[in-house]
Amino acid sequence: MDDYLDSFQALVSDAGYTDPRTLVVKFRRGLRLGIQNQIATMPYGRPADTDPDAWYKAARRINQARLANEAFQSVSCSAPSAALKTISAPSGPSEASANHSVHGDPHRHRRR
Repeated sequence: MDDYLDSFQALVSDAGYTDPRTLVVKFRRGLRLGIQNQIATMPYGRPADTDPDAWYKAARRINQARLANEAFQSVSCSAPSAALKTISAPSGPSEASANHSVHGDPHRHRRR
């Protein structure tokens, strides 16, 4: 993202663009589609189409969040499935007793 922003700012400077709306339009066109869509559809705090600096900041923030989320997902996906089984597996007789007290003991209603 920083490379794109640096290149973008150098190019618009070389081209002589100064109109804020033009800068935002050109910046949006070069952004990754996901980042551009997230900024454009922000329900609160959406940068104005005439505020390039706010668009630059929003793009950086969203890209950093995306990278952090990807890092989290890569760690989460590599977690051993045995740990998940341990969390969801019955823990032994105490849990079985708890299930009987909640659901009723199926043997309790038998006639002798």
